[in-house]
Amino acid sequence: MDDKLLTSWVCTALMRIGTRMATGFDQHFAELGITQAQFRILLAVWEQGGVEGIAPSALANHLLIERGTISILTNRMVERGWLVRKPGENRRTFRLTLTPKGRQLLDKVIPLAIELADHTLAGISPAQLQQLRANLELIEAGLRGYTPLEK
Repeated sequence: MDDKLLTSWVCTALMRIGTRMATGFDQHFAELGITQAQFRILLAVWEQGGVEGIAPSALANHLLIERGTISILTNRMVERGWLVRKPGENRRTFRLTLTPKGRQLLDKVIPLAIELADHTLAGISPAQLQQLRANLELIEAGLRGYTPLEK
């Protein structure tokens, strides 16, 4: 396979894998009432925000999600009592933090998510996982620096 076809194949494989993993997570955790997108947001708010919280724009950048999508998802999570908005640096901004209810849900889901991840990646050695992580970090860094060309 030539290099141009190889990069295209890898990108479409990553999209297929991501879609399947997201769907599998959603099915696995449906009875807990949380989706993979909500889990990733709770986890990121906990890891990146700490006590002072995280701005929605920083959360969107961290998760590589559009700001409008973050707004829709976090509004629902605030309504469910998982997140709370705290005042930001000025009157027009706010920061998101976990509520005790959100932290309790995260504490319940994290071990189950780790089990699911262990099952999903069971056939890959620790050395291969380290290399995969390094490669994924390169891909993510490239995506963070990418600006689509204007048409």
